[in-house]
Amino acid sequence: MYNWLESRAREMPEKPAVIFEGEAVTFFELHETAVEMKGRLMALDRRRIAFFIGNTLDAVYAIHGAMLAGIEVVMINTRLTGREIAAQLDDIDVDTVVATEPVVLEGYRVYTWEDIRNMAPVSGRGGSSSGSGILSIMFTSGTTGRAKAVTQSYDNHYASALGCEDRFGYTEDSMWMNINPIYHISGFSVLLRSVIRGCTMVLIEKFEEEKILRTISEYGVTHTSMVPIMLKRLMDHEIPDHRLEGILLGGAGVTSDILRRALSMGLPVYNSFGMTETCSQIVSIAPDDPKILDGTVGKPLGNIDIKIDDSSDGELLVRGGPVTGGYLNAVMEVSDGYFRTGDMGRIDEAGYLYILDRRKDLIISGGENVYPKEIEDAINTHPGVANAAAVKRKDPEWGEVPILLVEPVEGSALENADLFAHLGERLARYKLPKEIHHVDRIIMTSTGKVSRAQNQHAYNTKRSSNH
Repeated sequence: MYNWLESRAREMPEKPAVIFEGEAVTFFELHETAVEMKGRLMALDRRRIAFFIGNTLDAVYAIHGAMLAGIEVVMINTRLTGREIAAQLDDIDVDTVVATEPVVLEGYRVYTWEDIRNMAPVSGRGGSSSGSGILSIMFTSGTTGRAKAVTQSYDNHYASALGCEDRFGYTEDSMWMNINPIYHISGFSVLLRSVIRGCTMVLIEKFEEEKILRTISEYGVTHTSMVPIMLKRLMDHEIPDHRLEGILLGGAGVTSDILRRALSMGLPVYNSFGMTETCSQIVSIAPDDPKILDGTVGKPLGNIDIKIDDSSDGELLVRGGPVTGGYLNAVMEVSDGYFRTGDMGRIDEAGYLYILDRRKDLIISGGENVYPKEIEDAINTHPGVANAAAVKRKDPEWGEVPILLVEPVEGSALENADLFAHLGERLARYKLPKEIHHVDRIIMTSTGKVSRAQNQHAYNTKRSSNH
């Protein structure tokens, strides 16, 4: 059974489990509050509940309470629109939402944190919360644009924690600063790892450079993880004396320039690669590895096995304890026990992985996944748009940004301001294109589908000629 928090509360009751906004909560206090929350969450009488949460203490209490109750936690990306959230919840038959942040969702049972605290607790053991049982569910978009519901079991998370601990080198004496959103696997995994190992998590609600730098110095932070844009912004400031032993980097935009600059400043950066389906990173490379500036994302963690399928243009295949058992609303592609990632890569003679194309169509902007079809589907509902193609552009700050090519209906006078407003009502802000270009026609394949490769090439060619 799930007993990570219970064990820590028994073994190290007075040790800080979480530090948030200057308040330290011990493992004993965290466990006591989680038990209290367990009874209140059980009163909702739901096996699967969606959580609309920010990086706060209330969110930590809610997650641990749900785990003790055996409730499957569905993590909602708080940057999505109500329409996008509804599509995801309906797809997996979820009608109940616990919100520690303000949200309006018509047609759903939405409980604020105050509602939960005022609820009469229900006694009982709760549901199953162990082994192959589902701990969390997170959505990741597929190449079709439909969000896939990834199941993550207790075993998956535990295996991921062990693999990360072995490579990243944190111990129960470590101070792990959690900057990434808890609704993402990157932030959620840190919350679990800190309890599994018994180290202290310093939780950050919002990324603010000066506050991050003060936190590193004030609490003696030893480990953290972040997306490249965060590190880039930190490096634009004077970084104080620190005890940092590891900065785990992931997502698009991890360039050799960022790594070289960080290393020259004495920052212990680990490049890495992972995905929601693998409960965070599956490969990484240490700062003292001479290959860290060669473009590799590293070697597999100790409990991960990878290989390249040369029969499918070099697709990366992954096997190991952290890999999901499947999706709730889609078929998981597996070959001989290996998860087919859809990423193209190569492995050199020494076992280092190089990612060549991260899921062809995927745009990773500031650590967020953006799929072209979502943008295309949204803009194609505009009466003045005949067709559209979303492509991507490299960006020094965000890694990649979406660009929208639009073919107007003949005779229509499209204004970009109107198109941006149309998209803004349907998509989260981070999915909005940075530019909209009008074209004579969108290039299609012989089977009548948008050819993103050819449209991307046309955009790149036109952009080069304009420069």
